[in-house]
Amino acid sequence: MTTPSTRRRTLATLAVGVFAAFTPRGEAFPPRSVEVEATPHGGRTSGYLPPGGGCAFAPMAGTRFGGLGGRVRLRQPLATTVPSSVVIIAQGAVESQANTLIAPGSEGERNVPPDQFMGAGSIAVGYDDRLFGVHLGVGAREVYGLPVPTIDPACVAPACRTSPTYPSNRVQVFPEARLRVGFLDGFYGDASVGAYTPNMTLRPGLQAGLGYATRAGHSVALHYGVQMVHSDSAGQRVDLSGTLPVTERVSVGVGVAAVNNDARVDFDGRASVMVRFGQ
Repeated sequence: MTTPSTRRRTLATLAVGVFAAFTPRGEAFPPRSVEVEATPHGGRTSGYLPPGGGCAFAPMAGTRFGGLGGRVRLRQPLATTVPSSVVIIAQGAVESQANTLIAPGSEGERNVPPDQFMGAGSIAVGYDDRLFGVHLGVGAREVYGLPVPTIDPACVAPACRTSPTYPSNRVQVFPEARLRVGFLDGFYGDASVGAYTPNMTLRPGLQAGLGYATRAGHSVALHYGVQMVHSDSAGQRVDLSGTLPVTERVSVGVGVAAVNNDARVDFDGRASVMVRFGQ
């Protein structure tokens, strides 16, 4: 028969175990360091292209992409006794994009941008301590420019809008911000605007996530949010990622994502290799 004192001891033991699971082990904050990360990535996306002029020019294109991203993170401790630090993060990516027509525009437009390389990048400065972190910055990415009619614009629509082309790209600026609440070596939650991975600088968005990390370098994270595709399209994104330490200074990672776009569900994936230099 279970006595009240036995039940109290059992509940106390469970409470201690839960508290220990959510409590960081020791001072896990890293010393001064520079982390360099390479992230090859690939996948597909889709969405409406930018409209042009006064016509409702918006064919839908599917895009296959593959490229390489990179990130450099500099961490400078503010004190030797308090686990707090200033962080500078610079990241970016370049990828090859190949477009195919999914659906013509409202006036029969069928042209899509030519195959090409696109680039993006961002930089942010922030503060981190054991239970809280905030990063603020700015990013920029290449997006397709407005279409240009290739037939006499004085003709009567839709004939004058059937063959526009995309002769140039333009730069779109986006904010970069991240808020973390939780342990550096335990459970945490975060919310961000912009790109939380280098390849997402090409398709930034708004997202929130939950994750768990260990002092040794193991981590797993799940994010959900809205991601920009072309300059006029967005889709809901679910992303699962993890990292595994190989040595004390080298870790590898993988991430997969599904994006619910206007016409279909698209997928992308990435790998990463990170090397840490410093004390």
